[in-house]
Amino acid sequence: MNTFKHLNAAFLGTAAAIAFVSTAAAGNFNIPGGDLASALNAYTEQSGVALIVSGEAVRGVRTKGVNGALNSDEALSRLLDGTGFVMQHRASGAVTITRDQRSEISDFQIAQAAPARAAVETVTVTSSKLGGADVQSIPISITALSQEQLTASQTNGGPDLIKQVPNMTFTKTNFSGYSIQLRGIGTQAISVTTDPAVAVAFNDTPFIRNHFFEQEFFDVSQVQVLRGPQGTLYGRNATAGVVNISTAKPTDQFEAMASAEFGNFRQRRFEAMVNLPIVDDWLDLRLAGQWTMRDGYSYNETTGERTDGRDLWSGRATLGFKPVNSIQSYFIWEHFSEDDDRLRSSKQLCKTDPIPSEVGGENVLVAGGVFNMGGYLSQGCQRASLYSPDAFQVPNGFSLPYYLGPQFMSMMTNVNPYASTVQSTNLRVMQSQIEPKYKVKNDVVEWNTDFELTPMLTFTSQTGFNNDFLWATQDYNRFNTAPGVFKPNVADIIDANGVFCDPQLGCSDKLLAQDLVTAKSWQASQEFRLASHFGGPFNFSVGGSYLHYETHEDYYVFINSLTAYAWGEGGNGGSGQILRAPWQPGVSDNHECLGRYGGYREHDPSQGGGTTNVNACVSVDPNPIGSLTGEAHNYFLSKNPYVLNSYAAFGEAYYNVTSDIKLTGGLRWTQDRKHFTLIPSELLADGWGYGSLGVVDQQWDAITGRANINWTPELSFTDQTLLFGSFAHGYKAGGANPPGAVLLLYGGLGNNPNPTHPLTFKPEYIDAFELGTKNTLLDGALTLNAGAFYYNYENYQISEIVDRTAINRNFDAHVKGGEIEATWEPVPGLRFNMSGGYEDARLAKGQKVIDLMDRTAGDPNYMVMKPFATQASNCIFPVSEIPWLIKLGNQYGNGQGSPAPLACGVAYVDGNDPLTGKPYQIPVPATDAFFNSPVVPGYPGFDPSTVPNNGQGIEKNVGGNMLPNAPPWTLSAGAQYSMPISSDWAATFRGDFYWQSNSWWRVFEDHEYNRLHGYSNVNLTLILTNQSGWQAMAFMKNVFNTTAITGAFLNSDDSGLTTNVFLTDPKLIGLRVTKNW
Repeated sequence: MNTFKHLNAAFLGTAAAIAFVSTAAAGNFNIPGGDLASALNAYTEQSGVALIVSGEAVRGVRTKGVNGALNSDEALSRLLDGTGFVMQHRASGAVTITRDQRSEISDFQIAQAAPARAAVETVTVTSSKLGGADVQSIPISITALSQEQLTASQTNGGPDLIKQVPNMTFTKTNFSGYSIQLRGIGTQAISVTTDPAVAVAFNDTPFIRNHFFEQEFFDVSQVQVLRGPQGTLYGRNATAGVVNISTAKPTDQFEAMASAEFGNFRQRRFEAMVNLPIVDDWLDLRLAGQWTMRDGYSYNETTGERTDGRDLWSGRATLGFKPVNSIQSYFIWEHFSEDDDRLRSSKQLCKTDPIPSEVGGENVLVAGGVFNMGGYLSQGCQRASLYSPDAFQVPNGFSLPYYLGPQFMSMMTNVNPYASTVQSTNLRVMQSQIEPKYKVKNDVVEWNTDFELTPMLTFTSQTGFNNDFLWATQDYNRFNTAPGVFKPNVADIIDANGVFCDPQLGCSDKLLAQDLVTAKSWQASQEFRLASHFGGPFNFSVGGSYLHYETHEDYYVFINSLTAYAWGEGGNGGSGQILRAPWQPGVSDNHECLGRYGGYREHDPSQGGGTTNVNACVSVDPNPIGSLTGEAHNYFLSKNPYVLNSYAAFGEAYYNVTSDIKLTGGLRWTQDRKHFTLIPSELLADGWGYGSLGVVDQQWDAITGRANINWTPELSFTDQTLLFGSFAHGYKAGGANPPGAVLLLYGGLGNNPNPTHPLTFKPEYIDAFELGTKNTLLDGALTLNAGAFYYNYENYQISEIVDRTAINRNFDAHVKGGEIEATWEPVPGLRFNMSGGYEDARLAKGQKVIDLMDRTAGDPNYMVMKPFATQASNCIFPVSEIPWLIKLGNQYGNGQGSPAPLACGVAYVDGNDPLTGKPYQIPVPATDAFFNSPVVPGYPGFDPSTVPNNGQGIEKNVGGNMLPNAPPWTLSAGAQYSMPISSDWAATFRGDFYWQSNSWWRVFEDHEYNRLHGYSNVNLTLILTNQSGWQAMAFMKNVFNTTAITGAFLNSDDSGLTTNVFLTDPKLIGLRVTKNW
């Protein structure tokens, strides 16, 4: 660690902002000899005087202690006697502990000198909500890491924290999110109205939309990870815990730092900081910034370029303001910007689902147009372990609706677009036709102030603002299709070379698909707290808070074949009459046929029960992706406007029953109000614009709280022991599911849409029980902490994609487990650390759900069938019904013009017999409702109501299965040795090891497809430091170049059920040089 001339601004005792208590007051002191940092913390507690001291500077220093009735100045002087440190009184009344400048020993020599005994440094938590106390004295499971510890262990950003915290996992999720999980609980839901389960706070203020886990840590005083429900302290969205980033604050001493880092993948990382005292000790400014650039970790074989690179920077300004002794205020502004080719998800995996050659003795036609049954009896991809060679195949192109639909318009050739296409089995090698682009701009502004009303009462105000913009696009169809998918010379749409020019995707003879997510959000929050510091046994903290958050997130999918389809359909106008001008890419929008509807109009999906006839006029957006109208229907667009208002009042009381037993009780009332506008997607729907189905207004009032008892007994075999037990009741709000697609029906079939998913999802509730102990032993050389916990979780929210939208479902769960953390310094300079976690996180018994990847649940009596190309979700039919559908297709002439592929909609939307188009009846009608043609002879009839769950699929029992991304075991260990290597230089060698066991990424455990393999990781670091403030660090992360899958995401039925995977970073090697002043 860098221990030389670098003030950490670590606060022992209560925050320095409220440290204006007279140091002349008398008191009884009983502070034993030992570790100076622990002794100073005890002094703060016994005197009420707050101290400003560098915890790193006093590391390993011993004190003789102090006992007796003394005034606070005399007690502190005796405590510091012989340590090489002295106290200094500031004009403000605060007390600073500094090195005795009269000593002839240099800072560097003191740092190199071995203390009398080895000792683990005291870690003081810098969070104002935790009182600035020693981590060993806080009755909460918490891991606190300083900037020096983060640097030495190569914990560069949020995802690396899992290597330092027991029972913590991290993975990216689809679209633009990520999931942090603590003790098995995290954010498994992805819609915009979903709240995170782990609050991510910046200087104790949680932010809903943030990029703290995409940025890299820089100039922080500490990162704290609190495990277990923390709603009383941190409010909403803390049912699993909190990650709090405490930034370094300005001091009244000049400081500066500059750093440059270079590594493989052309990694370049620059960091700088300067701390400027402006006016005495009451106005200080700290400026810090960081810039990272590197090439991508993945390689795109199609373009020959590396992808998933970084070009991002952050800047922060912090103004410390102390106009009078009783006020401490910090104004913080941080800006983050990124513009690069970051991948939101890595490779897509798939095992091809083949088309059966026959069913029930009836031959299945594979080619020949949209009405042939072949493409409707494959779901695109089937299950295979993500680690098997089979997973690197490609979808069955005949089953994809964006290929089948244009075939109907005779625009596509009669070949599988993925024929003879193979994928590399290297997870970091892609075959993508479109390079990703990722842009973010984020500003955070905070104004945090402590007012000391009296020496015993402090009023705190925390004000936070956040403004965020995200724009990210990448290849939606990450399989390189064969050329020649379009038929040449189709009207004026496709040229003689089979090239179609799409206004969004450009000109190509291949199947192209690209997605885009855009989001604009802002948040404002205000919290007030009043805390007491009475000298007696009772203290309290009360307050209130308000949060306003709003966002508008849009998700697009562009597919060139569907634009061609929309134009061709618009050209027919449903009547065969040409109602448009010749196709001109970038100009044409189908306004000619839209004119018959009165020009540009907003289609109202609430009319006609939310359905529309596909034989209509479809608007086309003529603009490129950078300047879309956002109103056309030639692309998929999910619009998600959402507003949240949250109010809270809270209070905690603390009572010292005896000198070593303390009780804590807290309650919080929260009211969440959510407003979500229901705007369905209208891909290929007639008209222009997006109408609303209405709004969903939701409100919850929840009472949460915690009760804690802690005991600090004096034991003969420990230096210090804390035993605690706690109960906490937590809450996380529910929300609204985005609406699915407007139901498109062909030829007027169907007028009674039946929603296949719930409109809303329920709030989560947790009852958490915990027992823990924290111990310091061997004269401070060893800290050993352990705990056990049990959670009863109600309505855990988990997402899946149904009907082209994210649907959140609720599950009950139980979690139990234990944790252990230890740090041991057996001899000066040699340190070992270890943390281990066990969790058994399982769904409650008796819960059932349909597996979208296996809708038949393995029942051989049923088959999966795709719907007509304009509808979204697959369905199931009895195997006995499929041959009749094939016969129906053959009856209409080699499969052409057959209503058989409309079976899902006819049966489960209309509720009719799919062969007759009429309600089920015996005897079977002689003619059908489609073309008044004779029904297939001998047909026995089919009643759709006999199929489970209205044809959606057969439920699987998932009770007792593990929660997603919750490995039962995690283990991390580190070893560090520091030693002088000359009169000017010291060296630190460090190694870190991390391992997590197997887990599941879905709630299903009946197939290896759902399993995530465990993995391990090794990091090595060498740090050289000299007395002039120079530091050189060589590092190697992921020494064995392990490529692990951290999570996965199943795409929708109409995307072929492909699977997106998320990966760890590859081996990284680099050198970092730092200069401190």
